[in-house]
Amino acid sequence: MKKLFLALTVIIAVIFVSLNFSCTQQKAGETEEVAATENTLKSVSLLEDTINVQPAILLASLERINQVIDSIGYPDAGYQLWIVQSDTAADYRYMINGFWPDQEIYDEIHDHELYKRAWEEEEDLWNMINISWYNRFEKVK
Repeated sequence: MKKLFLALTVIIAVIFVSLNFSCTQQKAGETEEVAATENTLKSVSLLEDTINVQPAILLASLERINQVIDSIGYPDAGYQLWIVQSDTAADYRYMINGFWPDQEIYDEIHDHELYKRAWEEEEDLWNMINISWYNRFEKVK
């Protein structure tokens, strides 16, 4: 009786492990995460905050723009807001980091009607902020 119980236990354990293993294996193209696009172009803006705007307001605005960029088909592109450390650049309060797959996609996004319309909806806020430095940078490959 002990041998039968032991044999059944081993069989059940083997079946359980086998089922668990087969359920966790991914089939080709199934539930695999798509690799993130490598962004090879950056845009950087340094902002002087002459109106003392709260970072949450700027962040919410950029998030709305990022949602539009995502809807255009580029979820790996968009903007991030950074607060500049006062001991590194006294004239600037914020930095906006734009991240783009390449110049061609940057141009496509910026020329898209949805993107232009989204910025028009946000322009009252951004017109009050002095963007005193803007540059784009391409990754060396």
